[in-house]
Amino acid sequence: MKRATLLLFVTLFAIAAHGQSMRDEIKANPNLAGGIYTAYMVTEHAVATPPRGFKPFYISHYGRHGSRYQTSQDKYDMPAVMLEQAAKDGKLTTLGLDLARRVRIIADDAHLRAGDLSARGEREQRGIAERMAKAYPEVFAGKNGDHITCFASPYVRSVVSMAAFTERLKELYPALELTRYASFHDIELTRPEKYMYTFYKEARKIAKEYQQQNTKDKDFICRLFNDYDYAAKLICQAYKSSNTTGFIGNMHDLAMIVQNFDTLPELHDIFTEEERYQMWHLFNIRRYLTYGPSIDYGDVRNQDAKVLLRDIIERADNVISGKDSNEVATLRFGHDSAIIPLLAILHAEGCDGRIAFSEIEKLPEVWCDSRITSMSVNVQFVFYRNKKGEVLVRMLHSEKDRRIPVKTDCYPFYKWEDFRAYCLKQCEPDAR
Repeated sequence: MKRATLLLFVTLFAIAAHGQSMRDEIKANPNLAGGIYTAYMVTEHAVATPPRGFKPFYISHYGRHGSRYQTSQDKYDMPAVMLEQAAKDGKLTTLGLDLARRVRIIADDAHLRAGDLSARGEREQRGIAERMAKAYPEVFAGKNGDHITCFASPYVRSVVSMAAFTERLKELYPALELTRYASFHDIELTRPEKYMYTFYKEARKIAKEYQQQNTKDKDFICRLFNDYDYAAKLICQAYKSSNTTGFIGNMHDLAMIVQNFDTLPELHDIFTEEERYQMWHLFNIRRYLTYGPSIDYGDVRNQDAKVLLRDIIERADNVISGKDSNEVATLRFGHDSAIIPLLAILHAEGCDGRIAFSEIEKLPEVWCDSRITSMSVNVQFVFYRNKKGEVLVRMLHSEKDRRIPVKTDCYPFYKWEDFRAYCLKQCEPDAR
């Protein structure tokens, strides 16, 4: 089988991800310090020419909801009220006063919208759908069937993401027939978290304690307040804490989330480059310990992804065997808490780094949330078939090919029987 010619149209981010450290990437683009809050970075869909005679006929997909608001209203209201009180007391610097103004704009915009999808989030989903449809017209043009089954977790941001995605598909291919579900009945396919909470509290506690011990926020506070003792007392009261670290963490979250919107003021200027990087690093640790493939907690956490991966394999089997001969796509819309372990158990390149908490300072060398999961992050399995009935599959991570440890002589395509056997092995109870 001849090796496929692979033409990749990539963004500057994709290039940087292979040649720069996260410190360099964040310096070049502060939004990359957002981790899970990073807005989807639009790329041209990777173009790959399959071996002669193979044409796409089915797509299986899991995608995180699009860009959204913070899921907690307190993250908006608490700093807004606190800063306004400090302004009233005459305790803010010029930068602090301007920050209070900007945070109030952000908080007012977010009123009663906690967790909701943003307009950008809808555009992200429509864009992914459009690029998918245009890249694989053979899938959607009706020659292999015209039905798509869609599942969304029963949360507004996921349901609206599904609606935006499928609306765009219908605009491009009106003959498509859609069946859409958004129910707790299918929660193991859209938000698999049965094992997530086994060690979640323990992992989060360790990460939070580490964050508090390693956060250096006095200089940050002194840029915003003209009286440190006043600020420390106010912050501890507002955040019901014996230390001030909650405030800089809250402001980091706000500074990162605004990239998910079109008109909200930026907050990057309140941080130094070092503070921004350190806040990313500390939140990356928290995400890794609670969702990632860590040596300490990852094996249990990854069990949830096995249910999802089995579903991907079983539905593909049904299409390939002819049992579901009219099915051309299965679309799932959920959360980063499913994407992270799915990529980990597949051992997708750059997504499966394992490290113990005792070596956690080395984490940026092996696992970086901003590279693995953004808003609207998605995994696509595209299936190709020839007239002999041979099947190949290609895996994309946010519309870019991602290697997995399965032998192939035609990357980015894998023989289905090899890919299937590998995935089923990863689904075994003791598989890492």
